[in-house]
Amino acid sequence: MMIDSMTTCSRRLLRLLPMALTLALVAAPALAWETPPRPEGWTPGTPYPHEALKAFPCHDYNLPCGKLSSPPIQKVQFSGSLDGDAERGEKIAINIRWGNCLACHSLPKGHQGGSVGPDLSEYGKRNPPLDYVFQRIWDGRVFNVNAHMPIYGPNGVLNEQEIRDVMAFILSGK
Repeated sequence: MMIDSMTTCSRRLLRLLPMALTLALVAAPALAWETPPRPEGWTPGTPYPHEALKAFPCHDYNLPCGKLSSPPIQKVQFSGSLDGDAERGEKIAINIRWGNCLACHSLPKGHQGGSVGPDLSEYGKRNPPLDYVFQRIWDGRVFNVNAHMPIYGPNGVLNEQEIRDVMAFILSGK
């Protein structure tokens, strides 16, 4: 009798497991990760203030800060029109202290970059959906958890408007 009730209990728990996992994946980003605030007076594209670097994990896996995990995957919804400034997007994309897209991609206007990521010099010809492009830049792990693309949105590297600006620039390549 005791074994039968434990088996029944186990079955019930197993049926609830998918729902619990889904809830954890959806709720975790909102509960567990906060985008670091931008330092007051700091302008993106300029050197980051040394004292503000304490908000970010280090790259030494032997130190406690090197054991911090990545932020949870964030699926976001693009809304409205693009409303991006392509000229500003170009500055963000080619600046090594800001977007640094050029490190992995060739970009419109003849910017020859790295070859780790796809060539984006004529990306606008593909006419990709805006929500796809926005999500890909915000947090590409939604499409591939092992993506090498930087986690711009959840890490606070680029805000929504800056991503719209980069989108306007890369979509101008036709």
